[in-house]
Amino acid sequence: MKNNILVSVNMAAYNAEPYIAEAIQSVIDQTYQNWELIIINDCSTDNTSFEISKFNDPRIKVFHNEQNEGIVYTRNRALHYSQGKYVAVLDADDVFLPEKLAVQVDFLERNQDYAMVGTGFGYINEKSIPIEGSSKLLAKAEHFPAILLFNNYFVHSSVMYKTNLGKQILYKPLVKGFSPSEEYQLFVQFAKTHKVCNLSEKLTLYRQHQSGISKKREDKINEYIDRIIVSQLKPLKINPTTEELKLHKSIRFAYDNLEWIHIGEIKNWIMKLIRQNKSCEIYDGYFDEYLALKWYEIAKFNANYGLQMLITFHSCSLSLHPVIDWEKRKFLMERCLYEFKVKLF
Repeated sequence: MKNNILVSVNMAAYNAEPYIAEAIQSVIDQTYQNWELIIINDCSTDNTSFEISKFNDPRIKVFHNEQNEGIVYTRNRALHYSQGKYVAVLDADDVFLPEKLAVQVDFLERNQDYAMVGTGFGYINEKSIPIEGSSKLLAKAEHFPAILLFNNYFVHSSVMYKTNLGKQILYKPLVKGFSPSEEYQLFVQFAKTHKVCNLSEKLTLYRQHQSGISKKREDKINEYIDRIIVSQLKPLKINPTTEELKLHKSIRFAYDNLEWIHIGEIKNWIMKLIRQNKSCEIYDGYFDEYLALKWYEIAKFNANYGLQMLITFHSCSLSLHPVIDWEKRKFLMERCLYEFKVKLF
């Protein structure tokens, strides 16, 4: 029975005094009650330990690192102690909504070919007040290997994954010590051999801190994201320059108001990805399908170039992909013709 499946909620905590009690309480308040909460306190210097001690529940298991080991070691230690069939990650400043575990266990039990499932999420501020807006990172499951080639498409606190696979792969630091975006690397490995996806339901609250992250830390995060992307391009025998990597990352957003020269560069880069994949046979046919959709989005959001955009769109072989149906073609043609007439008159 699904209610008998043990879920291991993994929480890495470092100086989480202001928020960890709320995070723990959100696990206790789950409608799905067969869980264990494994908290690894990474040698916090504030009152994190005291906040944890307020809870008297035998399902909460607390371990303390003897010295500050960093996030990768701490997450892997939590994985080591996990006894459940599934792991649900909860960062110490985020919050689960009450149905989260129940919905995800139900999904994974009904879809055994999936390794991991995330959820939609909302935002809260430092005072736990909801921030307007929510996000659904939805996509076709078959597109995720290609999506992850461009960026991480999961909120870590939203995911639930198979424990045995997590223990096989583990979180891998790109360098010893500080290594942000460690979860991105894990998700890439999952997607290589199993299906992954996000659910539409908003079941996680992600905390946005007003102070934000330091410029130095932001630069480090971007550096490691770039490394993970480059590591995925290597099997395609592509070693991008700094400018090519910047161009590659821009594709995921399908920006509007692109400079015309960049549209041509994006088209050439996408076709290079297609050619290299055809040669190296890394991704299946859904790779071309995903890139065809991105090419369509780029054309749609830059229809202000009128006939020039329409002609360039159709000059790319991806414009003939079946995923771009008649309705999409008609919409793009009408948009581009409208922009052409506006400029003409």
